[in-house]
Amino acid sequence: MPTTQHAADYDERVISAAREVFAQQGFAAPVSEIAELAGVGVASIYRRYPNKRRLAEQVRIAAMSRVVAEAESARETEPDDPWAAFVRFMRGCLRAHAGIGVVLPPYEESADVSEDFTRLRQRMIELIEELVSTAQRAGQLRDELRSADVFLLFKHLNPPLATDEERRAELRQRYLELLLPGLRERADRLPGDAPEWDELFRMCVPGGQ
Repeated sequence: MPTTQHAADYDERVISAAREVFAQQGFAAPVSEIAELAGVGVASIYRRYPNKRRLAEQVRIAAMSRVVAEAESARETEPDDPWAAFVRFMRGCLRAHAGIGVVLPPYEESADVSEDFTRLRQRMIELIEELVSTAQRAGQLRDELRSADVFLLFKHLNPPLATDEERRAELRQRYLELLLPGLRERADRLPGDAPEWDELFRMCVPGGQ
């Protein structure tokens, strides 16, 4: 029987490979390419994950876990500087192998979703809202910005590109630094209305509008 550590190492390899393949090719990518990149057999992936949707859920759980960890770290590292905490959070989420913004199936409106996924998503939302509202109360962040805006920025800053993760991360950081000054408190107002989380999730579902 495989040890717990062996299973954890296997999951990490497969999820990392799936994140990389999905980031470049989208959800239509064949499992065989994930297996090749991970150095495992296709059959072994299906023994661990009964279908590609379940594997995709684990990729999303890994990504949300990273967001939660970055938010908690930023809050603890910069307790007296809300803007520094917000910037640290943004940079941490978008650095190499963050797994943010990959193209995955519409779990948000699927009944076939785990309790772990739902619970982790709610925790992620709460932490992003806390970082945003704290920086706004300090007069350091645009007051019309909403937490769902932040998550949508992740998707804009991390489009699927046919290159390796290190180059994608470099580009994410490059354009984040261009973006950050525009997020500071300013007299001018942003056009349009901020998205709510429910609207954002619907927009992430193909044909969900």
